Amino acid sequence: MYKFRKFRPDCDLHGYPLTVEGDGRLTMIGRFLAASKLDELPQLWNVLRGDMALVGPRPESLAFFDCFHNGFEKLLDHKPGLVGPCQVMFRHESKLYPADVAAVDFYRQVLFPTKAKIDLAYFPRRTLISDLGWIVRAAWAIAVGSWTESTPKDQSKDSGQQTGD
Repeated sequence: MYKFRKFRPDCDLHGYPLTVEGDGRLTMIGRFLAASKLDELPQLWNVLRGDMALVGPRPESLAFFDCFHNGFEKLLDHKPGLVGPCQVMFRHESKLYPADVAAVDFYRQVLFPTKAKIDLAYFPRRTLISDLGWIVRAAWAIAVGSWTESTPKDQSKDSGQQTGD
C-alpha cells in the first residue's frame, strides 16, 4: 500500500501503529497531508494495479491483526479500499482517543469493533450507486473538513477582552 510519508525519517519502522491528535512524529507537511488525506493519494496506484478497490474496508496495520476474530475476520474477504463508510464516519478519528486510556487499547476495544461492524453491515448490501455515494461523501468530507480545519477560528471569545456596560 503506497502512501506519502508524513512522519519524520527518524521514526522507528515498527513504531506506534496509530496517529493520534498532536502526534509529535508528524512533520509540518505531514500534518497537512494527514488533515487533507492527501497522504492516501498514492493508493490510487494500488487501485489501478488491482490491489485495492475504490470502496472497501481500510487496510489495517499488522499491529491489529489479532483483532480479526469473532466474525471480524470476514472483513478480510473484501478487497481493501481507498474509501468506505468508516472513512467518512471516522474522518477525525485521531480526536476520538480519550486522554485517560491508552490509544491502542481504545482502538482495539472500541474503535476497531465499531468500524468492523459498520463495514460488515455495509458490504453485503453494497451497490454501484452506494459505492459512488461513499466516494462523493468522502470527497466532500475531505474538501469541507480540510477547508474548515484551515479556517482561522473566531478568537474574540477567547481573547480575554471584556466589554463593559
